[in-house]
Amino acid sequence: MTTSLTTSGSKETRMAKSRNWGYLFFLPVSLFVLQGCLTTISSVRQARELFKVGDYDQARELLSRAAAENPKNAEIKTLLFRAQLNSYQTHLFLARAKRKSGDRQAAVLEYRKALAIFPGNTQLQEEFADYVTPAKAVKEEKFKPTVVPPVQLNVKKDEKVSLSLRNTPISNIFKSLGKSYNVNFIFDKDFRDFLHSIEIENTTFFEILKVLCMVSGSKYRVLDPATVIVFPDIFAKKKAFDLRGIKAFYLSNIKAEDARKMIQTVFRDEQLLIQEDMNLNVLVIRADYNSLVDIERFLTKIDKEKSEVELNIEILEINRSLINKLGADFGSGVFGVAAGGLDSDGKISSTINFTDLGSANFFLTIPTVAMNFLEGDSNNKILAKPNLRGIDGEEITFMVGDEVPVPETQFQAIAAGGINSSPVTTYRYRNVGVEIKITPFIHQNNEVTLKTKLTINFISSGASSSFPTFGKREIENKIRLKEGETNIIGGLLRDDVRGSLNGFPALARIPLLGKLFGNSEKNISQTDLIFSITPKIIRRTPISSQDNEVIWGGVEQLSSASGAIVAEEEGTDAAEETAPENQQPANDMVSISPSQASIPINSDTLFSLRIHSDTQLASLSLSGALSGGNCEIVEVKTDSLNEKEVKILKNISGNSFDMGLSFTTNSVQTLAAAFIQLKIKFMSKGKYILNIGDINAYDNKRNKVEIAGASCPIDVY
Repeated sequence: MTTSLTTSGSKETRMAKSRNWGYLFFLPVSLFVLQGCLTTISSVRQARELFKVGDYDQARELLSRAAAENPKNAEIKTLLFRAQLNSYQTHLFLARAKRKSGDRQAAVLEYRKALAIFPGNTQLQEEFADYVTPAKAVKEEKFKPTVVPPVQLNVKKDEKVSLSLRNTPISNIFKSLGKSYNVNFIFDKDFRDFLHSIEIENTTFFEILKVLCMVSGSKYRVLDPATVIVFPDIFAKKKAFDLRGIKAFYLSNIKAEDARKMIQTVFRDEQLLIQEDMNLNVLVIRADYNSLVDIERFLTKIDKEKSEVELNIEILEINRSLINKLGADFGSGVFGVAAGGLDSDGKISSTINFTDLGSANFFLTIPTVAMNFLEGDSNNKILAKPNLRGIDGEEITFMVGDEVPVPETQFQAIAAGGINSSPVTTYRYRNVGVEIKITPFIHQNNEVTLKTKLTINFISSGASSSFPTFGKREIENKIRLKEGETNIIGGLLRDDVRGSLNGFPALARIPLLGKLFGNSEKNISQTDLIFSITPKIIRRTPISSQDNEVIWGGVEQLSSASGAIVAEEEGTDAAEETAPENQQPANDMVSISPSQASIPINSDTLFSLRIHSDTQLASLSLSGALSGGNCEIVEVKTDSLNEKEVKILKNISGNSFDMGLSFTTNSVQTLAAAFIQLKIKFMSKGKYILNIGDINAYDNKRNKVEIAGASCPIDVY
């Protein structure tokens, strides 16, 4: 008995020493953990105090050290981000204020402090770089058309002249311009000549030529480097003289089909023949010179490289496992009574008969009773973190996951007309995982519109592995973000609830008291999906100041196509031979506009009469008549004449009229600028001639002034 007690005492001594060593080890560890907790609490408290006084830099340094020591502390991370953001905004505000005041050194220092906080801010990097090393102004190249006329005039474009001609036939004005530049002007036989006054100083050849063509209602074509032909701007003449060229436009960015649709819509009034080649992405266009130049200018504005954006995406799956354990946990041991001897480790070595049982070898084991209430959160799981790069307007697709086979069974007849059928099983694969579809639209103000669709497919449950049940979570929206701005989408929750009850049979199910004899466990597995996206513009569509310029249309008379036809004769002789037959050498004349006409039947048509004279007139009378068919002069309009300066008498009789004018101011300028309009209605088809004659004009001294009449052929259809 004594030996047994000694052995038992030595064991107790060893166990006590072991406990003492455990206490000695546990105590410093506990003190270290406690010190860390106190340090974290102190850092958070100090940071909040620094926030109140606006010392965000000191708060940022303090929280950075605390975050390094506690990387999983969400509160510290949140406060650190607030400190960084406030510090960044403060330094950026100071940098711009110092920049505005002209303190360059202080502004550079504040810029660098702001960049040290968020070094990946590309906009701030560009702003700082422009301030430190301002880029030299880039001189934009003006648009230079590649459409070159086949023949060009040998004229210096920068050489300027001055013209001052009054009451001069328009053809002579053309010739005067040509003599200044050694250019020979010839005229189509249907060119209508009239008197005109012009005052131009220090103007180039082509500017004067455009003005003369606009005034005379004509166009021109270059025959050779020293000869130009002028013809009326009517459809028949343009068809005969205008050259139409064929040019291939090779496109780099826009699709040829899209460009063709735009050109056909914008240049709908032009006579274009256009065809695209999808393989070469080229447009082949047949048009006149002006149209080809305008189309080329238009294509330079729309054939731009598209903007590109990089999307930083992060998909997090947050699993929150809420484990509630409520009740008495008796462990997994066996509750009972055992008899036997103890070995050296204190364990029961063997059982003995109850007749041999003594007071020393009775052993009873009762496990420790635990009352628990546990709640824990698991770590976050990153499902995907892709960096996607895409083009403006093009869809970006990203998918990560697996393909799960899904059985599909169909019953087919064994033989034709038979009743029995056999099952035929096929497998269809279905995606399980994360699928992202994003279409970016990049704006010129550094903002990005994102059309997003996020789909999560997962296996929720199933009776067996062969017949799974699929679950789906989907988000589809459209957002507009600034460059570098992050958007977070969350709230896609999914709960899995499982329960269990462990303990004594029957006793554990007793209400209230059953918790002393058992343990109920309820596991709630909740999954939340967090989707964050940050756009970063990589390349922007280059837009220059010339792209904002207007391409003016509807002014074809201001520019004309050149031709490749070489004149057979040069010099003034050719000009004299091709001059209009009805051109009057005298300066005193009456002109009719239009000089010839083709009009539909039963339509009211206006003809304008202009009176030209170098002599100051005191009175004028004239008459006009139509010959050829059934017609009527409806009205003679003199609205352009000033009644205070001119007394007007007029008489209309069917297809003829008479008019008398008496000038009170003897102003030849007023007379030359005046128009007399005849409104005529033709009731039958055929050939007509409008004749203006019987002109009697006198000056102040009652001397007669000879003024030539005019005629106009008219075709009524």
